[in-house]
Amino acid sequence: MSTNSVTAPKRPPVSAAEHADKAMWFARAVRRRRQALSLSVQHAAELSGMKASEWYALEAGWIPSVESGLLDAIAGTLQYCHFAVPVLAEISRYNQELLCASQAPLAC
Repeated sequence: MSTNSVTAPKRPPVSAAEHADKAMWFARAVRRRRQALSLSVQHAAELSGMKASEWYALEAGWIPSVESGLLDAIAGTLQYCHFAVPVLAEISRYNQELLCASQAPLAC
């Protein structure tokens, strides 16, 4: 009996542009959901126990640490599943790290 080796098709490497897009998934999801709920940045920040400047940073790409508890607060404010928010945040964080690793050290 002959066994044929099956290999997965080769995927082209992910481009920096694709990493940049994925790095902003969390920020875009937060902004879209806040707008869908007709919440101002100030009100969303207040509901989550954040400063407005922190919320603006969030929508610009900043991702709070899981340990801070802010991801749960954001999920509650935006009425998102508490399991989905950290997953989406980690996908974005991973892609941000890949972008930083591929750039000059002072760029990040």
